[in-house]
Amino acid sequence: MNQKVPFEARRTELVARASEIFSRDARFPAGWLEGSLADGSADSYSDIDLYLRVDEKAWDEVWANRLKLIGELVPILASLDIAGVFGVGCLVEGPVKLDVFFERESTLGSHPRVAVKRLWGQERTFEQLKIGEDGGAAAITGALRHSILGFLQGATWPVRILARGQVNTFLFNEILLVETGIIPLMLLKKDRRAFHRNMFTRAKMISAEEQALCGRIVDQVCAAVRAGDRAAMREVHLEIFGMICGLGRAAFARYGMEFPPRVEEEMVAFYIREWPIE
Repeated sequence: MNQKVPFEARRTELVARASEIFSRDARFPAGWLEGSLADGSADSYSDIDLYLRVDEKAWDEVWANRLKLIGELVPILASLDIAGVFGVGCLVEGPVKLDVFFERESTLGSHPRVAVKRLWGQERTFEQLKIGEDGGAAAITGALRHSILGFLQGATWPVRILARGQVNTFLFNEILLVETGIIPLMLLKKDRRAFHRNMFTRAKMISAEEQALCGRIVDQVCAAVRAGDRAAMREVHLEIFGMICGLGRAAFARYGMEFPPRVEEEMVAFYIREWPIE
């Protein structure tokens, strides 16, 4: 008999409760889900991205009392306003991860949305939403430039932190490069929304072969650190660095950007010459 994972069961119950409670409140004429629960990439542990359309006349009241409104749905354990949007990130009783976004009718069509799952509300609300878009090439090139150039401008850090004896910091950062550098670039080859995906979701969306490759690299990093083998640490970092540069160069070309021409050669020479082996 198929049984839901407890986390998924609590999530399902909370979405149903939110629909029941908020749909009866005239201040919220429509509600929907976005994120993985809307685009089909959710698993049993995905969180809830709940969107509430707010009646214009009630906007000030609703936003000022946002935590009280959410608390009437479910007790809040911890919360924080989400920067740049009218939203609140919450850990609620259960526990369940619940993010609630409040939207004015006047701004419904102001930005693209990857996917929407309707919970309640009239059709005219959903006709205003720009659904099924990924933000366009400009958004992708911006995220790509930020990711790759941010990585490259800080590329001397492995030598510097190992020279200071910060081996655990090295291990943490190498794993982070796989998760936030290699994996999204792998995904970008087939999914233009790669940089907008949650970092905890992206890894399951690459191919089994790519997952195995990333797993092998992480295992090598961990083994090198456990053994205190600085030469092995350098070898695996050279592989990570080369993969990010190779995937990044190909992505830059696809989106009409120029990859920095000398950085890879210069940095590989630096790692070989100045890596703190002893």
